[in-house]
Amino acid sequence: MRTAASKQERWYIQQRKRQVNITRVHDTPTAPVVKLILHLGPQQVTINKYEGGRAANGLFEGEGQAEFTSGNRYSGSFEHGQMHGQGEYVWTDGLVYTGDFVNNRIMGTGVYQWPSGASYQGGVLNGKRSGFGSMQFAGTDVVYTGQWLDSKRHGQGKLSFDKAQKCFYEGGWKDNTKYGQGTMRYSSGNTYTGEWEGDQKQGQGCMQWGEGEVYTGQWAAGLQNGVGQHVWIQPHSPGATNGGNHAFFLMHNRYEGEFQNGQRHGYGTLFYATGARYQGQWQLEQKHGRGVFIFEDRTVFDGMFAHDQPVLKAGEPWAPAGPGIKLRVQDLLEDRDNKQGVLSMLSNELLCVNTELRVIYDAYSSRQQGMPWGWDRPQHSAALTSAQLWHLMRDCHVPEPDCGLTHINTALAQACAPPPQLKALQQELAPVELSIAVGASPQSLHDPCRQLLFCEFCEALVRIAHVKYRHLPSLQQRLHHLLHSHILPHAVQRGVSKLWLPQQSEEALQALHSATPALQPLFLQMAAHEQGSAGMDTASAARVQGAVESSTAAAQISSAGGQQPSSGDSSGSLNGSRGSQGQVVWAAMSASLRAVLQVLQQRQLLGSGVSLQQALAAFQAACYSPSQAQQEGPADTSSLSDILNLDSRIIFPEFVEGAARCCSQEAAETEQASWLEPLQLLLAKLKEQEYSSSTHIACVR
Repeated sequence: MRTAASKQERWYIQQRKRQVNITRVHDTPTAPVVKLILHLGPQQVTINKYEGGRAANGLFEGEGQAEFTSGNRYSGSFEHGQMHGQGEYVWTDGLVYTGDFVNNRIMGTGVYQWPSGASYQGGVLNGKRSGFGSMQFAGTDVVYTGQWLDSKRHGQGKLSFDKAQKCFYEGGWKDNTKYGQGTMRYSSGNTYTGEWEGDQKQGQGCMQWGEGEVYTGQWAAGLQNGVGQHVWIQPHSPGATNGGNHAFFLMHNRYEGEFQNGQRHGYGTLFYATGARYQGQWQLEQKHGRGVFIFEDRTVFDGMFAHDQPVLKAGEPWAPAGPGIKLRVQDLLEDRDNKQGVLSMLSNELLCVNTELRVIYDAYSSRQQGMPWGWDRPQHSAALTSAQLWHLMRDCHVPEPDCGLTHINTALAQACAPPPQLKALQQELAPVELSIAVGASPQSLHDPCRQLLFCEFCEALVRIAHVKYRHLPSLQQRLHHLLHSHILPHAVQRGVSKLWLPQQSEEALQALHSATPALQPLFLQMAAHEQGSAGMDTASAARVQGAVESSTAAAQISSAGGQQPSSGDSSGSLNGSRGSQGQVVWAAMSASLRAVLQVLQQRQLLGSGVSLQQALAAFQAACYSPSQAQQEGPADTSSLSDILNLDSRIIFPEFVEGAARCCSQEAAETEQASWLEPLQLLLAKLKEQEYSSSTHIACVR
């Protein structure tokens, strides 16, 4: 008995002297600071008093309460003589931890409560905040919820500064500082979304000041540094409608170019809301150095600027050349024409309907796109885009076999070509990378995002009239006929631009949206093979082949349920894959109806209820007869011989609509409930087939 008692006594003495490591947080956050430095360290404590359960061997076991020589207290679970399981640890200064313990260590999930009123609930590791948790700072509404490491904000998390969470930072953290991608919303309503490093804006990001200004571009040390775009937005006044000031709809003031320490400095372009623009050198927010200023009527000043003012020679004017629109259509005039007289008559013709044209321009430039014309148009610009002008042309019954969208896009490219003075300036001062950044890089012929100022829109109408009505004796007559027989009577000034679809439902729109990744490589390979057979230089052929391979890979990824790499556009929208300069891959290509029909026939992609003649009518209706097709459904083939033109060329949006029309024809002939069923069958066939760019495209005879 004595031996046993002595043994138990020795266990008891050892237990009282047992050293346990309790790691605690010494700091007590009391202020809503973003950067919180925590000092952590182990604390050696000795049990002074214990009440609770014991095991047969004398070790603490089960529920118990321990008091340490330091005055700290623990109550909770014990296992094998150690704090293990759920418990509460109280420090003498009032700090309390309630939660998980593992072998005498604070580890798992728990709650810290400071005497100041601050609290933390979440993961802990060796007494330090770790993993996911939420901390409420003392005496304020500041709350951080997110990831922690070594009691520091580290990983993804949100720091809110008010109860309504209108002022907050949400994003990446590293060592208690903002790091990586994140969004900061300030109490003023300003918002920054982009990259951070060491609590400062660093890298690519977008800052919006209320509703008035937006900057998107490069940052360094918290300021705009590098290349970016700054836009001054005119906010809508209460009760304003789309019938307001045309300048508002034309384009907001915006600057694209180089910045230094938050100021315009270097090379850049300032676009004015009136349509005028300056491109050239800047110094500390002012035009300074060589530059080109283009007035709204397209009058050009090429010279030097100093302290934001042009350096003029004696008697040199600084104003537009005169009233009216300055057209650059000399290439359309014949040698025998009185060129100045013809230009004057064209300008007067446009001036007579100037108000009506501006209303039409505003209506289409502010119009939302109907699916699936889902291109990512430039932000903060209300200028008319090519895609919106395509809708205008279709609404006004302009396209026809000899004046299709391919011809119209050629006219747009010529109307938007920069003046020679600007080309010379870019070659002299702007490197290629900077030219791309400020929008000076050449655009693909069928780019849906090409922007047209009002003066360029007017010139485009002249050029389109020249193509459509070559049989008329004069350019003025051609323009007059286009304006008064097509544009003015048929332009739709309200509503949403839509493609013709058998069912204008959300399901139908989404179906086409999902189908475009699979249809794009098919169209690109048609165009690539046809252009190659017609003769294409090696470099162009390589670019086309690269686009085809990129588009095919994107379609395979999409069909597999994965995600494509993106530069801001949706993988399912008609823009699909983009090239190295962010341009739409298919925007440089077109295919003839001959090639389209031959490929569809060779690959047996036409349904059993659709003949080759019906398919041709469907694609031609997609190009040339939108209004009739919208009212009557699938195209009538009775007058096919009157419009037969297999050499007519189409672009990808027309191809997509034509495919939808073929599916509608198939559904009608086979009495299917919806045209979506033939569409799904078409996509299944495409998925099964492996289309090679070496496939021979024979001529349709």
